[in-house]
Amino acid sequence: MKSILAETYPEAIQGERMVVVRIFRKRSRCLVSGFKFRRIVIAGVFLGTLSTGIWTTAQETTRNSTSDSTAESERKSIRDNSEFIGLTTTAKITKKFEIYDPHSKKDLQAVKEMGFTQVILDRSNLHREATNTGLNVVLANWWTKETSPDDIKRTIDLAKQVAARRLMGISMMDEPERNSPDTPFQYYVDLYKVLRSQIDRELCNIRLEISHNGPFVTWNEKRYEYFVDLYQAADAMRIMPYPDLFENPLNDVYFMMLRSRKLMKIANRELPLVVILQAWTLPPKSKLPEIDELRVMAYQAMLGGADTVSFFEYNRNVWAQTPGFHEEFSKLMKELKQLSNRFENATIASTMNRDGVLEANLTMSPGEATTILVNTNRRKVNNLEPLAVIVSARTETLLSVPNTQCPFGSP
Repeated sequence: MKSILAETYPEAIQGERMVVVRIFRKRSRCLVSGFKFRRIVIAGVFLGTLSTGIWTTAQETTRNSTSDSTAESERKSIRDNSEFIGLTTTAKITKKFEIYDPHSKKDLQAVKEMGFTQVILDRSNLHREATNTGLNVVLANWWTKETSPDDIKRTIDLAKQVAARRLMGISMMDEPERNSPDTPFQYYVDLYKVLRSQIDRELCNIRLEISHNGPFVTWNEKRYEYFVDLYQAADAMRIMPYPDLFENPLNDVYFMMLRSRKLMKIANRELPLVVILQAWTLPPKSKLPEIDELRVMAYQAMLGGADTVSFFEYNRNVWAQTPGFHEEFSKLMKELKQLSNRFENATIASTMNRDGVLEANLTMSPGEATTILVNTNRRKVNNLEPLAVIVSARTETLLSVPNTQCPFGSP
């Protein structure tokens, strides 16, 4: 159990702290692929003790204090991701915003008003409503080696019922290495080849997508090689950094994107990244991320060049248990959309430093540039407040002409 947990949530085990997690996946009714269960419910049971030590008061934060263990966790993340520290990447800003699993026509309208551009649907009866609402659609599926050809055909037939301009993709499977470990990755390679050929004939510009758990800081080269086949089996890759589940360093959003791109290089296959962020809860705390944490995670994904920023999931009942969350999340989405629109044509060069501060330089045109600093720490760093996002525009003078008299004299 410890070795599995250490790979899945590497920051969950530190020193003498033992965490035992039981993970259950319960699927709600799913007509897309013929399976009845889809929704994820994760139940955790935490056992163990913390090693003795001195807890000190950190600098002022939005949580009022941060423990030494959190600071050490942040430093550990930096060490583990050392190959990516100071590495400058270039990208374009995210333009697509997605959310999982709205339950009703009312939910579709709500997420549309928030600023989402697409939804990923388990419920096949909502695909027409999503189209009518003006949302793009990804059809979610649960395909394994046990899936019949008829089930797959039903999804393709369903895809043909979605307005062509609105159908963005078909997701073949969610985390196959965890949810169907008996299904070899070669199954998805073969399935991709067959479906890609069929879709090219019958549908237009539709991506085949798949998700996986990781890549994690604990992965060695052998583990990276193991996932090469999966990266050969899709047109887009879905990754799900959920660092807030165990109060882990939030900069793992950015680092996981870089680790995924490392895997793409090994696979010799550059893929668009769909970065899925946490908008759900994990027992026993059943606590949603704070809006400031979500902002920091979303900015990393957008400035790091995510093709799509996605959130799992839209659940009114869960969100209602945190007073004000729905309203504050809506404000955050408005902010993210404004950021996307403002820098739609910008070229972004971003770097994560050793202090966990992301610096992104956005160039719109010669002479126009903006710097965005994101403190991914829950503590103050280099005069940046905890979880601060600072946007500062500047004008660079490319050619300076002294204000002197005309050298040719007065006319």
